[in-house]
Amino acid sequence: MAQTAAHLVDHVIPPVPVRQWVISVPKRLRRFLADRPPAVAALTGVGHEASKPRER
Repeated sequence: MAQTAAHLVDHVIPPVPVRQWVISVPKRLRRFLADRPPAVAALTGVGHEASKPRER
């Protein structure tokens, strides 16, 4: 696993700043989302739209 990570960092991921985002949901909502992939996709889409830079 460490070799794979090193390969990705050295040869695959371009040397530019990368941001990572984490969507945290309450425990009760996690149970709801566990059985509903379309709901997870919708939540991910909302997070993606919210993280886009806004045009001025």
